[in-house]
Amino acid sequence: MKNFIKILPIVLCSLLMAAHLGRANMFILQYISLLIPFFLFWKNKIAARTIQIFLIIYGFEWIRTIFHYAQIREASGESWLRLAIILGVVALLNFATALVFRTKSMKERYGLK
Repeated sequence: MKNFIKILPIVLCSLLMAAHLGRANMFILQYISLLIPFFLFWKNKIAARTIQIFLIIYGFEWIRTIFHYAQIREASGESWLRLAIILGVVALLNFATALVFRTKSMKERYGLK
């Protein structure tokens, strides 16, 4: 149960990224994003590091998305500040979720030192 709370953000970040990729018609990447949480069942260092790498990539994708949509909004004369704040928080959530594997129980579960 204690690891469930730590695993939940990983699953939510992957699902959110899958929804984002599906909206962008990047279906192969969407399916990969949907498969990432299944690495949690594989209890070794490689699985943990793979998930961390994907979470960091997700964070950078959200930052790229901020710039993309901010340009579109600015060109149409709309405000983009709220968009940047919301997507910035999502990017930070992805980066912070990658740190879940630094907790004691997750280190023990995945054999990290």
